[in-house]
Amino acid sequence: MQLLTKNKNTLNEKLHKIAQGFLSPRDVLFEIEEEQLTDLLSPNFVKENDHPPIGQGESILPGDVSGQLVLDRRLGELLLQEAQNRNTTINLIYSLTTGDLEDFYVLTSSKGFFTNQKARTTFCPVQASCEGIPTLVDVNCQYQFNTEPKMLAYTFNDGSKFHIEQPLREIIFEKDTVNEGEYISLNANKGLIFKGNLSANPSTIIKVYQILSKAFLESLEIYGPANAEQNIIYSSTYQHNKQFLIETIESSEFVGFQKLLKAAYEVSELKVLSTAHTARTMTLTRMYGSDISLVNGDICLKGYSERYGLGLLRDERMWNQSTDIDLMRIIFLGEEIVGENFSEYREKYLKRFTDMVYDVFKVGTGEIAVVRLLCMPYNMIFTKDFDTEDFSEKYNLNNKAVSDRVNILANESETYHGCRGVRVTVQRQDICEIWCEGIIKAAHKAQTNDVNVTLQILLSMVTFPKEVSMFVETFEKLVQSYGIQDLVRGVSIMIETSGSFHVLEDILDVKGTNIELNGALFGGNDFTAACLNMNRADSAKSIIPEYVKLNIMPSSPFQIINEQIVGKSIVQGLRRTKLLKLSNGREYLMGLGGEIAGSWQSVKWLSKHAAPHGLNYVSTPPDRILFSLFASAQSVLQALYSDIS
Repeated sequence: MQLLTKNKNTLNEKLHKIAQGFLSPRDVLFEIEEEQLTDLLSPNFVKENDHPPIGQGESILPGDVSGQLVLDRRLGELLLQEAQNRNTTINLIYSLTTGDLEDFYVLTSSKGFFTNQKARTTFCPVQASCEGIPTLVDVNCQYQFNTEPKMLAYTFNDGSKFHIEQPLREIIFEKDTVNEGEYISLNANKGLIFKGNLSANPSTIIKVYQILSKAFLESLEIYGPANAEQNIIYSSTYQHNKQFLIETIESSEFVGFQKLLKAAYEVSELKVLSTAHTARTMTLTRMYGSDISLVNGDICLKGYSERYGLGLLRDERMWNQSTDIDLMRIIFLGEEIVGENFSEYREKYLKRFTDMVYDVFKVGTGEIAVVRLLCMPYNMIFTKDFDTEDFSEKYNLNNKAVSDRVNILANESETYHGCRGVRVTVQRQDICEIWCEGIIKAAHKAQTNDVNVTLQILLSMVTFPKEVSMFVETFEKLVQSYGIQDLVRGVSIMIETSGSFHVLEDILDVKGTNIELNGALFGGNDFTAACLNMNRADSAKSIIPEYVKLNIMPSSPFQIINEQIVGKSIVQGLRRTKLLKLSNGREYLMGLGGEIAGSWQSVKWLSKHAAPHGLNYVSTPPDRILFSLFASAQSVLQALYSDIS
């Protein structure tokens, strides 16, 4: 293998040489660095050096973005609604200390997010980064809110203005103060914050994939799932961007990147699947798995279903509109509290859930669709400041009954180890049935519209085999009633509790009449927390920083896999599953999710040490797919070269 002098050539130059046939894609994969790929695929500020940073933090997801600061959810919702009313958009940077389910809409509609909270794996940082939003944590700032009114002016992307009076809210950095409504810029590549509206150059490569994704979705609505790909060139999005697309796809940089990407798919021993819950993110995943070329002066897409898949659909992330969240709350309150109207709400919930899941399925989910059982913590659905009186009046419910029920549900002190996943469905058979029915109906609708879906149900918070067998019994009955047995591969569990790890063989040997346990997914965050007995939020402040300083741990185990304990446990679990396979003959689909599935260093380790023992895939949001894929391919090539040497 030809070894290049490190950093002698930029990645762009190497892509040109790949396109011209002067350089092998595998040579570049062998030595490519994460920072080089970040520079190539992330937007970068044009004149950053002219502006001194006012703050800094730890980057979760890279990208250089600017927008007007929003520190209040209700203000954010108002601005987004006003933008919609004006048929335009607005660039917002959202920031807050903590957040919950009701922040999801503003959070995922913003250009960037930052917080002074240290923990990477708490609600808002996780949600933002999974949506592809540049994110910083542990920012050196303080929030200051006053009752004094202030007139704010926001500018929409069509140039129009919006004035609104709000209480004075501001963020105090070490070197400056930024008021709500002022422009602020995040360099999430380097973890820096600037005051003002810095302009950024987008990645032309990523811009191609984003435009084609938008064009595909437009074609999907016009021509249907079966004909969307071949008719993409007739969409208005494609026609509007045709010149840019052709010029870019013809460029040696893009041709070289396509060859590099193809080589990574061929070499990688780990599948890199998508953590997605929207049509947009699933479409972007599909585009990454496609060959893109020019034929007779137009773009030609050739998708490969074996290159991509839906590795983790978390339906709790779909429920982000206030009306949808209320619908979920009504279902969780139950018929006893809601009364005679419960069946009506149940049907509304079922239809809404089915439509949202089908919206992802209709794009095409590649070789697998791993769908996780609803895993929303009670105290995220009913927060501590939840107004039961207002909710009861809005839906004509008995306030005392609602309040009593919410007091039980909302007062869990441990969010992530509380009552969610199978712990809910074993106690609430009605919730189990409605969830299963929604997934089944969505898959059936996809099949009817000529979309191939291979379902793998994923159960979260599993501790006991009985929890699994109870679910399988319910799910199997509904699958048979809808006649979609041929669409179901099986059921997986998340290995995220110590109990599931200790009795792994007993759980993975569970079998219904026709549906069996034949897979597992290691939960990157929760399994790490279980192995190390650390609360993933508190430990970021009270344990991890000092442990890293003392060299007890090399880095945060929620950022890069802890090889000594967590990695060793994953390999043990894989080996035990291989032995179980010898006795029951099942083909187990083994994966890993969470933030470490998108970590370059972690994926390299997993490819080298876990893939040989049966780890089939990692699942990460689309914005980290290329990074994980290249890291996996590099690990294979470096191991091969080491063996040869």
